[in-house]
Amino acid sequence: MLGAAATAYGQNPPPGGYPPPGGYPPPGGYPQPGYPPGGYPPQYPGYPAPGYGYQTGDPVSTGLEMGFLYGTSAAWGIGTGIWIDSEAEVKDPGIAIIAPVVFGAVAPLGVFLVDRFAFEEGMPEGMPSSMSTGILIGAAEGLGIAGIQYAAADCPEPDADPPICDEWGFKGLGRSVFVGSTVGLGAGIGLYYAIKPAPESNVLISSSLVWGTLIGSFFGGGASNIHDEPEFGWGRTNDAVSRGGMIGMNVALAGAIGASIAWTPSWEGIGWMWGGMAIGMAGTTPIYFAYLADKELDPRRGLIAQGIGGIVGLAIPAIVVAPKKVGIGAAAKQTEVARLADRPVTLTSLGLMPVVNGLGAQASGLW
Repeated sequence: MLGAAATAYGQNPPPGGYPPPGGYPPPGGYPQPGYPPGGYPPQYPGYPAPGYGYQTGDPVSTGLEMGFLYGTSAAWGIGTGIWIDSEAEVKDPGIAIIAPVVFGAVAPLGVFLVDRFAFEEGMPEGMPSSMSTGILIGAAEGLGIAGIQYAAADCPEPDADPPICDEWGFKGLGRSVFVGSTVGLGAGIGLYYAIKPAPESNVLISSSLVWGTLIGSFFGGGASNIHDEPEFGWGRTNDAVSRGGMIGMNVALAGAIGASIAWTPSWEGIGWMWGGMAIGMAGTTPIYFAYLADKELDPRRGLIAQGIGGIVGLAIPAIVVAPKKVGIGAAAKQTEVARLADRPVTLTSLGLMPVVNGLGAQASGLW
């Protein structure tokens, strides 16, 4: 008769069985050679010490992800200091450098303190990049709004000293970027708790800001045609490019956030998407030879072809390159059952075991 026991380091015989030579083992089994006092087996990587459970929280963010947040927070602090100097109209360089240096140091220090003391093991994976992404989105929105205002501003008395214009100027630009980036930080934190995007998803969202702005600007520039409305001239293109870039950025941003709910790209996929957009835009540049041959055509229409090339270049890698995960909740933490299921069963020992009216065998292992 052959029997198998599930106990890892010692098995009493069933009722009626015969004790092994030397009597029954003590509770917990005999310590095996090389084990520390108390009979516990040596600890393997990833297994808890006796009496402690597995860690069931979210994975901790990596140093690279934290570096992303440190960099964006430092940029936010420096930009805030420069804006404060512009509001205060500080002219002395020795004084003007104080605010950017102080804010540029305090912001990363605040990130360090939160990471160190607000979380037991550090910020969870996805949170630092979500915060960084929020800052970048807000800053991009503020910059885009200021750019549209500048392009559409009128100067009723441009020859005055100084020129009289209704544009915001640098102060308005600083206010717009500061408000946008600060609100974006809060939105990034909300994004993390709403869908818990993976770092790859946050990089995709950040990249969409550049992709959408470039493609939208190309479409906007291509839509402005001096031959259809010659009285506007090339000045019309500035407004069209600004508005097109703003629209394209927000369309791409919405698409990237929506896709991140059920689709997590791989790092390879993101890299190929950058390369695909560049190849698509560069590959459509020969279209301008047609405009050189016919002077009656407006070469700005070629920008539309380049925008389409960029979209195709982005779409192909997104479809072809295998993503990291697919499905609702793809970026959510892995469950304890799934983590245990991924571990292989390790056989540690084989031995004989007495059973009723016979001799059996027992196997010990780790799982």
